[in-house]
Amino acid sequence: MNKLIKLPLFLGVVGCLCGGVLSLTNYFTAEKIKKDEDRRANAAYIIHFSNLAHRKDVQVNETLVNGGIVSKLYAYDESNEYIGSIYTISAVGYAGKQNPIKFTISFSDGKPHHYVELGHGESSQGAAFMTWLKGDNNGDRLSNLEAGKTETGSSITYSAVNLAVSTCLADYLAEYTSIPAYTE
Repeated sequence: MNKLIKLPLFLGVVGCLCGGVLSLTNYFTAEKIKKDEDRRANAAYIIHFSNLAHRKDVQVNETLVNGGIVSKLYAYDESNEYIGSIYTISAVGYAGKQNPIKFTISFSDGKPHHYVELGHGESSQGAAFMTWLKGDNNGDRLSNLEAGKTETGSSITYSAVNLAVSTCLADYLAEYTSIPAYTE
């Protein structure tokens, strides 16, 4: 047979076999992977609320998206009572869109509750602000972001974080007293 026929035929057969193996692997592992992802997400949310038993993902509106909010959820305890809201944020600071500032914040009882950093690629000045914010204890630094704006050059990072936190706080305060108990 001619090489012009053998090589494409061989590559086609190998490609089909590889695709079949990948499809079978996905078929047998997709459910387990999804469960593991949910377990890891819940573990991260427990940092915010140690008594978290249930969560309900909420649609992110345009205002939140414009503020850098990626996701929002309601947190509930064992008795299905609302305990707070958690927002996941990806804000563009000094490092730009390539290295966004990623973090989660939570609100409870009408005020900021907790901050958890997920990562950032900020400059040394922006990183100083982020390190300061990382020391948040029960929302004390989230409530007073201006106090962390002491480093020269941190204004871009501060502005990005402040916009996201302010947007989340306004959204939370607009609805937190009317959030119903958890139902499946």
